[in-house]
Amino acid sequence: MLGTPAEELLREVRRRISIIETYSKNYVEYLSRGEYAKASEAVWGILNNLVSILNILHGGKPVARHDDLRKSINTLASMLRNEEVIRWYRACETLHANYYHNFMDENLFHQHRADAEKLINTLQRLVQRKLRELGIKT
Repeated sequence: MLGTPAEELLREVRRRISIIETYSKNYVEYLSRGEYAKASEAVWGILNNLVSILNILHGGKPVARHDDLRKSINTLASMLRNEEVIRWYRACETLHANYYHNFMDENLFHQHRADAEKLINTLQRLVQRKLRELGIKT
């Protein structure tokens, strides 16, 4: 049975929050074991789902392709008037590539991870703010 558009939106947001929680738990676990390539992919999953939630909450569609994610981040950087967002996103892209090619040493991984976490924290705050604005409790 289908619900109202608002119910469907809430269901999708909750589903993605659950996915983010799983990726976040895995991320911490991979970090503790020094599995940096796997941790890199967890960052990408967190990022993708956070941006998808923001898009959905603003009346858009979830991220379907890498290019969609990049466009959303560019829009976000413009909206926030913060070019650092682009740099943080590029760190995430590099981490994503690391999953497939596992080319980073520990120091390089941690440099990119620090920027990726800045972007993730910023996106989490934006999601929380938008959910409050819309009166959505998750």
